[in-house]
Amino acid sequence: MLNKFINDELPLALIWLILGLFAGLVYAVEMLGLDGSQTLFSPERARSLHISQMLYGFFPLMLSLLPFALFQKEGVLSDVAIGHLRRYFVVWNLFLLFMSMALLFGNIRGLPFYDFPYQLNFLLAFSGLFYLLALVDALRRYEKRPLWVNVSLLAVIAAPIALVVLMNPQYGQVEQTLVGPHGDNTLGMSFVLIPIYYLLIKLVATQKFEPRRHWLWLLPLVGYIVSLIIRNFFHSLSYGEEWFFQYLTLLYLPLLWGWLRDAGVTFKTNPYLILSIAAFVFVDVEGNFLFIPEIRALIHRNDLVVGHAHIAMGLGVAFMALAILHHLLPHLFRRIYAVAWTVLMALMAIVLTVSGLIEAKIIAGNVDFFLALRALIGLLLVAMVLRIAYIRLRLPLDTPLKLYHAAGFLSDAGGGVILLIGGALLFPLFGFHFGGTYEYVVFAFMIGTGMVHWMGLHYAAERMASLSAAIRTVCASVFAALYLAGSMDGIALLVAVYDTSFALVYWLVLRGRD
Repeated sequence: MLNKFINDELPLALIWLILGLFAGLVYAVEMLGLDGSQTLFSPERARSLHISQMLYGFFPLMLSLLPFALFQKEGVLSDVAIGHLRRYFVVWNLFLLFMSMALLFGNIRGLPFYDFPYQLNFLLAFSGLFYLLALVDALRRYEKRPLWVNVSLLAVIAAPIALVVLMNPQYGQVEQTLVGPHGDNTLGMSFVLIPIYYLLIKLVATQKFEPRRHWLWLLPLVGYIVSLIIRNFFHSLSYGEEWFFQYLTLLYLPLLWGWLRDAGVTFKTNPYLILSIAAFVFVDVEGNFLFIPEIRALIHRNDLVVGHAHIAMGLGVAFMALAILHHLLPHLFRRIYAVAWTVLMALMAIVLTVSGLIEAKIIAGNVDFFLALRALIGLLLVAMVLRIAYIRLRLPLDTPLKLYHAAGFLSDAGGGVILLIGGALLFPLFGFHFGGTYEYVVFAFMIGTGMVHWMGLHYAAERMASLSAAIRTVCASVFAALYLAGSMDGIALLVAVYDTSFALVYWLVLRGRD
């Protein structure tokens, strides 16, 4: 049941992943000297979109399925819950669309982990309503609810409220910890991952799993609460206090090792989960090493060890989500991709760290060479995800009407995306005027027409072809009228001729042939 649901939702989710990785690739190339200032992918926008999609896009969306994967395993997942999950995905995807457009058009706040307009948090909170309904439907099917279920319910109820409060630009905790000590913030972020690892281990356990050694997570939790009280009600944390709270994260390492052993989970069971925990261990140890005062003064709080974040997010958190997908869709998220992704992210971290040390003149070398390697690794990552997407999306183009829809999708949706990103650069090259306002609306409409063709590839091919042809001719008539009235230049004539021709191909040649 859940397997089919995620298989249906996967194409759009993969688009967000590809968009985020592509934005990172563009930023990497721009660091080598490419000028993207005349496109929507200027360096600051590309970087912001890359980070935001990694933090709010594909990976957290897939991670949110974790309780429902456990519900399915325990036999309490129903069609009603799946229906609520579909609504939850609709609203979250709507948030991702609005967030992406806001960032691409420069609505950036300059915050490292939260760069989109604050108002969009209310969309996330609204999506949580449907998530809660799906959760409640599953909960009521238990005769006696397990502890992990009650914890999940509490987290889902608290999350929307915490999101709106903590992200507030005036009094939110996120902005308060942008300056000054943040070792306690690291402790808090690490603690959030521990219950997720517990649920993942429970999901893939090969034998009965009862968690033990609770003191190893209770001590860091108490430490985090104490740190928040000190920071918010007494004084800013001293370096010694910050250091103490930071080092409490090391207690998580024996905890996770013990849980894996008790559950009988190995690399063969779920390679993504094992590699995720390995990345967490590496980042935890490395982060505490970087906290040594002499090393921190030299390296931390700048761009010298960028790879630290790439290992934490690009392997640790990303593979949490992929561990769920490997469990649900093992034929698509195979072991070879886990190994390849790990190798590429490890190389990315090494390359970024070395280039940072060169920039600091700690070692000698050519920075551009390593930045070029970074871009190459990013390209390989994008290619691997495109390969997964191709395997999921491929379908036979065995009729003339399917070929027509494929051409319409590539030309309109693909062309619309290219023009949306680079229209300001491309229009003047061909001698057309670009005002930078209504054109973007036209490009968005092109993408919408392309999506009609996409739906025609999957069902109701004749109806979708008729609908797209009607849309094209109405638009073509308006563009032709504006051109003949002298209100628009030759681009209007080009659009009118193209759309009319595309519609006539269906009406005069293809209609009724399938």
